[in-house]
Amino acid sequence: MIEIIKIVSYLLMAHAIFYYIRRNDEFPGLIIAFFYFTGLFRYNALQSGRADYVNVAYRFDIFVMTPYKAELALGYFFLGTLLFYLFYVLFRRHKHPSQPSIDNSELFTAFLKSKSFFIITLFVLFLIINSWFRGMIRGAVSYGNSYFVLFSMALGGMILLMFVLFLRTKFTQNSVLKLVILGLIVYSASLSYTTSMRFRFLSWSIGLGIIYLQDRTSIQKLKYFAIGGVIVLTVFSLAGVERQVNIQRLTFNEKVTAAWDRMSGATDQNMLDGFMMVLDVYPEYLDYHKGGEHLEILYRPIPRRLWVGKPVGGYANKLGLNDYENSGTVGISQTLYGSFYGEGGVAGIVIFSFLYAMLFVWAFKYSERYNSDMRWILRAVIIGWAIPLLRGGDLPGIYAWLGMTYWPVFIILWQYNRFLKTIPVKSKQEMNESTVALG
Repeated sequence: MIEIIKIVSYLLMAHAIFYYIRRNDEFPGLIIAFFYFTGLFRYNALQSGRADYVNVAYRFDIFVMTPYKAELALGYFFLGTLLFYLFYVLFRRHKHPSQPSIDNSELFTAFLKSKSFFIITLFVLFLIINSWFRGMIRGAVSYGNSYFVLFSMALGGMILLMFVLFLRTKFTQNSVLKLVILGLIVYSASLSYTTSMRFRFLSWSIGLGIIYLQDRTSIQKLKYFAIGGVIVLTVFSLAGVERQVNIQRLTFNEKVTAAWDRMSGATDQNMLDGFMMVLDVYPEYLDYHKGGEHLEILYRPIPRRLWVGKPVGGYANKLGLNDYENSGTVGISQTLYGSFYGEGGVAGIVIFSFLYAMLFVWAFKYSERYNSDMRWILRAVIIGWAIPLLRGGDLPGIYAWLGMTYWPVFIILWQYNRFLKTIPVKSKQEMNESTVALG
């Protein structure tokens, strides 16, 4: 089975590259790349002895890690990847009635200029409040610090907005102001680079690449993404190294070596192990949720003091595996497809792969209503959210991650849509026709 999985995966990779060059759509490539690096690569590392199975510090152990179970988990992981990939490509091919763009670059630039002071002020106020919140954090997140920690996640959305402001607005030709904005971006980026929030760093850094390279051809983007991807993954792995080593004492070469050693052992790509653990939980210890984990997205925000009997989330909490006194909340991500499996086994993987393909097709089509930077900002948000989503884990928490990270973008999107409604339809049509003619 493993050889078949490898052959089909390589064929999908080749198709994803061809699809990207032809359609300028990197999402199928993200789907298969995620499987390769966190599924196949991790499996090979385990089988070759370069890595050991994950051992989570739960109160008691119900998990049995074996080569057979690793192969079984990889098979389910591949099934979900294949279906998600095929459904997405199929739905994207479906012809919908073409809708004219609702804006253009001139309109967005005018809007951005009118909101520049608001964006910068919001950014500065956010940094001040975030610094205050950071000083209030005491102990583990599970002991009441979650809102203080989650507030800082909006750095990702703030960085995207400030980067667009830095690139586009005319007033930033003022070199002093431009340096101030760039300094704020760099400072914010440094705050988001931590061992516990590495996926936040990964999402906004990829988002910046999508926005910056929007005018390049697919071939040019492919080159930059390949180079940038190596750099970003190295920096990402280095944050993982910092969990065991004080990297401040290492030389540059030692840091790079340590990061690559961590990548070669697939230490950060242990979602396959998480999927193996899911196979032990369902249905032996817990019944399939049958959509319950997705329903939890709706009631997770309700405070427990208002709903005393609110069900706990995650199988570790349901089974009492977490030792809150000593370890706090610990866990291991099981990929998005592991969550699908927990919803309904193989049937859950099939059904939710179908539904999520539709969700992402709809999201991308919504972003394509815009013919300005807003299209690429929204695309950056979608791709940025897809990364922790594919990684999996606490599904309601990942949906909260979308809101907590990108609420600044959603505020600007709402204001921009209101701004567009004030523009006469005839004026928008004339400006769109002029943009097409120039293009």
